[in-house]
Amino acid sequence: MPLPPFIAIATWAALGTAALAALGEWLHARRIRRLGRLAFGPDRRPRAWVLAVPTVRVVGLATAVWALVVLLAFEGSSRARERNAIATRHLLVLLDVSPSMQLEDAGEGGHQKRAVRAAALLKSVLDRAPGNEVKITMACFYTHAMQLVKECADREVVMNFADNLPLHIAFRPGKTDLVKSLNQAAELVKDLPRKSTTALVITDGDSVPDSGLALLPSAVSQMIIAGVGDAARGAFIDGHLSRQDSSTLLQVARRLGGRYHDGNLKHIPSEWLQRLTAPDPRSTKFQINLRVLAIILLAASAATLCLLPVLLEFLGSPWKPPQIESVSTTTHLRQEVAP
Repeated sequence: MPLPPFIAIATWAALGTAALAALGEWLHARRIRRLGRLAFGPDRRPRAWVLAVPTVRVVGLATAVWALVVLLAFEGSSRARERNAIATRHLLVLLDVSPSMQLEDAGEGGHQKRAVRAAALLKSVLDRAPGNEVKITMACFYTHAMQLVKECADREVVMNFADNLPLHIAFRPGKTDLVKSLNQAAELVKDLPRKSTTALVITDGDSVPDSGLALLPSAVSQMIIAGVGDAARGAFIDGHLSRQDSSTLLQVARRLGGRYHDGNLKHIPSEWLQRLTAPDPRSTKFQINLRVLAIILLAASAATLCLLPVLLEFLGSPWKPPQIESVSTTTHLRQEVAP
């Protein structure tokens, strides 16, 4: 597998730095051989560990350069890819956009459009989901399901689709088919990791009979169907009385092993969203990735290069030069001893 371009650049920069540092250490060693007696005393020899200092210095400089180049590459898009890799859970949103969602019988008092109430329910769920750990796949449905976004991390994009857009005009007129749309939406997340997805369906339940319902893929860990609209009063559209069909929604939810919630007045309970909102244990563990490795190597190499001069000064040689008194002090002593 070929290395990423910035890894190759960092490696070549490190090798070039190592070559220049090795040349400098060679020139420095020649100078030390000539001045060995002044530096290390009559034996002209430092302590044994000093022999490893040139190699350590070359490796430290090369490592620091490699780490700096890697860290520079993680700015911008590279760091964005790293943030996206943090996502450990997924949310599948299936939003009803049929014409009946434009009826005004939802919310407290029954003067709110069903689509507006659906957007409020969705926003409540998104506000409780951890930002960097959840990716959102969204589809709208009427006569069938239509994908809007897949594995999206931008909440504003998702909410824009739910902001009472007339998405029903993208479909051919017909009857709302919840079952067919559920089957199509399940296909969007079938390749995701097992038990990583929470499926949220927001609809008024005004649909064709629930026949042909398929099993959910293994990626879905829980299914929540939230109904909007007045379940008792309703409103007329297309020659029939449209109201939240709570009995049908409850039946579909049970068949899928999920839960039904009447969201006309209340938001979805937080305990139902624990799998989506609870902190992921894996995200709290310290993980070594390329960026963290570069930071560790940069800190270690910089600390080594800074400590080497201090260690050489105090521990580099067993010989210590004698203390030479200043000329003024010596003259003063002679004057005191003179008769």
